[in-house]
Amino acid sequence: MQRGEVWTLRDEIYASKSRPVVVMQSEIGDVFDSIVLCLFTTHEPDSLPLRVRIDPTVENGLKATSYVMVDKIASADRQELGELIGVLTDTQMHEINRQLVKLLNISSEDID
Repeated sequence: MQRGEVWTLRDEIYASKSRPVVVMQSEIGDVFDSIVLCLFTTHEPDSLPLRVRIDPTVENGLKATSYVMVDKIASADRQELGELIGVLTDTQMHEINRQLVKLLNISSEDID
């Protein structure tokens, strides 16, 4: 599982049906049984600038225009992931990163 991949999540805690998620953690987290994700929604946000619009493509495997819910960072057991359906572009991941930085109030001074 690689950062930027889009998988289905089968966990009933987050949704009553399988839904797409994007892998957010890097390979440094491969030693853990869990994986850090952001969930998708097809509900268009009214005033939530942190949500990143992703239009469906063959590459990302989405069936409808969706929004990465950067405000819904989740951790799930790797076994709860269903199937790999696609991957986001570098540009899309860059925008998700930008929104995460805003949400978490991370500045370059906070990073060595």
